[in-house]
Amino acid sequence: MATSETKVRNADVTPEVRTDVFETSPESRFAVISLGYGLRANVHYTAYLELRTRVYTAQTGMLGADALVGGLDIDDDDDRSTAFLVIENRMPHPVAVACVRVIERSGSDHRPIPADALFDLDLPAGCVEVSRYIARLDDRPAQAGALAELLRSTIAHIRRRGAEEHIYAIVERPLERVLRVMGVGVERIAEPMWLDEYQGVNLAIRLDAGASAVNLGGLHEIDQLDVAVGSVRFWGVIEG
Repeated sequence: MATSETKVRNADVTPEVRTDVFETSPESRFAVISLGYGLRANVHYTAYLELRTRVYTAQTGMLGADALVGGLDIDDDDDRSTAFLVIENRMPHPVAVACVRVIERSGSDHRPIPADALFDLDLPAGCVEVSRYIARLDDRPAQAGALAELLRSTIAHIRRRGAEEHIYAIVERPLERVLRVMGVGVERIAEPMWLDEYQGVNLAIRLDAGASAVNLGGLHEIDQLDVAVGSVRFWGVIEG
């Protein structure tokens, strides 16, 4: 997850998306799109990778050019992840402003999730990790809204998968505080330490889906969300 603030403007790391998704709801300001499981070849998934890449190279410095694949942030966990992307309805083209992925370890997948590998937590098969949790909006209320909608989609997806008891994440300390302020159920399970992989100090947390849902609309509402691949949820109204 990344929240680091640098001198690189958000406008410089949020890519345009040549999409017609707002044609069905032209007055909406935001849309969250379910990108589905695994690597995909479409305009929305490419924008998701471009957002990740720009943030982690230009803003946070977590990745160098030698870590990129074809110029993009692609790693070994993308083929076992479900991703969500938030785009903002701007002129002349919408812009990718926030994203998240859920790394899913199945019972037959013996690869540990990153939180386990980096903190040696001995996590169970069937666990998931919330990763690449990014939002780059200068408008603070809009930023909070985008993060909340991503979490709502994430919880809905994880509950459908039946993994809500084993949700983990690697975060920076500022993001841990942000999540707590948002009302997300957070339990620290590994203390902060320097991670070369992320070029920063991070810690590991466990997320409580039920406690989080209380402040994100409630479990009943979240369970009604459509998070099937290709689904779109709109919110907000374009001002002016």
